[in-house]
Amino acid sequence: MPARPPSLRSITAFEAAARHQSFTKAAAELNLTTGAVSHAIRALETRLGGALFQRSGRRVSLTAGGQALASRIRLSVALLDEVFDLTPWLRRDRLVVTTLSSIAERILLPALAELKGALPETTFDIRCSSVLADFDGDVDVAIRFGPGGWHGLETSHLADERLFPVASPHYRGGALPATLDDLAGCALIHHADSNWQLWLNPVGMSARDLRSTLAIDDASLVLEAAAAGHGLALARARLVQPDLDSGRLVRLFDHDVAAEYAYWAVWNGSSPKRALIKAFVERMQEAFA
Repeated sequence: MPARPPSLRSITAFEAAARHQSFTKAAAELNLTTGAVSHAIRALETRLGGALFQRSGRRVSLTAGGQALASRIRLSVALLDEVFDLTPWLRRDRLVVTTLSSIAERILLPALAELKGALPETTFDIRCSSVLADFDGDVDVAIRFGPGGWHGLETSHLADERLFPVASPHYRGGALPATLDDLAGCALIHHADSNWQLWLNPVGMSARDLRSTLAIDDASLVLEAAAAGHGLALARARLVQPDLDSGRLVRLFDHDVAAEYAYWAVWNGSSPKRALIKAFVERMQEAFA
């Protein structure tokens, strides 16, 4: 059988004495007698087979072995602090949601009033990041545009996406491309997750034959760049609709294609907030619909 660990009293006495470099101050902090602290530390020394402190009258200092033990105990105490930080466990009404800024701005925030109405006791903590969430931290659920199938995580398909070109109605003084041949005189704005070649393949064209002057890694900024007249954007239908409704952008051509990726909700299946996450995901499915 494995040896029983030292008593917590011995460990806390040693940690306090190491921190204060004084048995007397450790005793005062722990509401013990100096003799009790000394006894607890001697029990540790007996167990470990070596001195942890050098004693000189009432003054003490750590030995090399004592310093090594103190370092490891400080690390263990820090880990225990995290374990007993009950806030993430007890705040079952707080939902930490991470997503891309484009999804937050154009889908999540417009749906927030309905979400809050459906989940009135929930506090939403929305964080924007392009990195898939670390669910070992305090993140509860992520909304992503991607391929799905993330290993070890629960996922729910929220929606597919369609792609088509858009431009500012004032691009090139309003002389927008009316035919595919007109694309040769236009600048294309690129985004890694919305590849122009997907749209060009069915019409027998190549992006290499067209002028590309700008690449942006945020889907919302791609649309902003197009609205500012910097070129044509291959827009995601679900993100661009407000701009089409307002007239900031106009759709070019009737042809559209399916995006390579889709929208997904992603979470840790062992989360203690599974019921709240499920309710949130159901509402997000309605928002995407």
